[in-house]
Amino acid sequence: MRIAILIPTLGRANALAPLLANLRETTPPIYRVCFVVDTADTETRQAIEAMAPAEDFCNVYRDGTYPVKVGAGAAASAEPLIAPLADDVVFHAGWYEAAVARFEDPAVQVVGTLDLTPATASGKNVTMPIVRRSYVDDPGAAYDEPGVLFHTGYHHNAVERELWQLAKHRGVAVFEPNSIIEHRHHSFGTREADDTDRKGNMANWDADLALYHERERLWTS
Repeated sequence: MRIAILIPTLGRANALAPLLANLRETTPPIYRVCFVVDTADTETRQAIEAMAPAEDFCNVYRDGTYPVKVGAGAAASAEPLIAPLADDVVFHAGWYEAAVARFEDPAVQVVGTLDLTPATASGKNVTMPIVRRSYVDDPGAAYDEPGVLFHTGYHHNAVERELWQLAKHRGVAVFEPNSIIEHRHHSFGTREADDTDRKGNMANWDADLALYHERERLWTS
């Protein structure tokens, strides 16, 4: 089952070649990587061009927040599975096989992967979901929004939480701890402090979380 791997970039151009090498080492050739790049980020654009993209790439140039960029990547791809990820992940061997085995059950629409952070160790929340495109199309991975992967009212935080908690509420989500997409995020002490994350994502944490709780009441009331 082919999968679109969406990578909105954050100006870390030197991280892209190692990310792609890791993906190729751990994953069967059934994927399409979609880098979503800010239009003014010439350094990242040049880094992508230097990797000599082949048929397993699509490059999208789009400004905006994380959910806006993810939506642009989803629209530019057509694979039946979608993985909205980031440019600071490490794929562990067997991640794809473990996840796709879960999709053999037609009732499963979202598979939650293990990102090796304490916040998601139990599967209560996930940051690296894999989603059927047909589920995004209808009923929508965001509440009451057919065709939408992430609600665009968020800046970044809590978008995966809405997707995951809504899918769990609908009974179509499964957590697969043997599918490991490690998230190398500074908040969990897994890499050095990163001002890109700190200034962008954490600055909007309270507003994003408040929006999540407001929207959660829509599907739980």
